[in-house]
Amino acid sequence: MQERSKTCCFTGHRPNRLPWLADPCDLRTTALKQALWQRILSSYEQGYTCFLSGMALGVDLICARLVLELAETEREVQLVAVVPYPAQAARWSAADRREYQAVLHACGERIVVVSPSYHRQCFAQRNRYLVDHARRIIGVYDGAPSGGTFQTLEYARKRGLEMELLVPE
Repeated sequence: MQERSKTCCFTGHRPNRLPWLADPCDLRTTALKQALWQRILSSYEQGYTCFLSGMALGVDLICARLVLELAETEREVQLVAVVPYPAQAARWSAADRREYQAVLHACGERIVVVSPSYHRQCFAQRNRYLVDHARRIIGVYDGAPSGGTFQTLEYARKRGLEMELLVPE
């Protein structure tokens, strides 16, 4: 993995918090993807070449796909999948599992598995790993003072990361 000063991570809500994310034709989804693309491209132009995704449904996988799209033209761009535990996607729909596996495949050997099995803190450990290995965080946050995105952003603030926040419609 590249040095922390050139690394950016992502955090954001899952489709259960932003149900419209599951519909690629929804104008809010389209607008969010465009805004995320602009933040990723801007980060790249500022020297960020390594991007960390926690690989959750929703914002994490959207950002992972956008980074892979950028990597098609900018060869130095790398995506690192940071997985909380190996069976993270086991209960997802078949389509979501295919998407997840496709992104993992595109990462090649750039996959970090935080815990060998599920336990109550493995998602929090994954989120701390993301923040501890990055200098910038791009987040999609609805402002609610609870949940994994909130906790990740609070930890990122304490660690002094540069923050790029998007508020969903």
